[in-house]
Amino acid sequence: MKNKIIKIMEEKNMKVVRVSKTEYELENGDVYPNVFELDEDITVEEFQKLLDESKSMILNHIKNIEE
Repeated sequence: MKNKIIKIMEEKNMKVVRVSKTEYELENGDVYPNVFELDEDITVEEFQKLLDESKSMILNHIKNIEE
């Protein structure tokens, strides 16, 4: 199960096309609420970097889980 989750996450393209203080939108049209409040205006590029770093961190945690 762990390997299946890792594979899905690694293959998931999460390209941000729009970001606001409350939500962000991916290029496939999916819209998600921000999990934290943004105090200032953030560019799509800056938010993409945060999202990519979060994905990487989550993947590392999942890979370190013992089955």
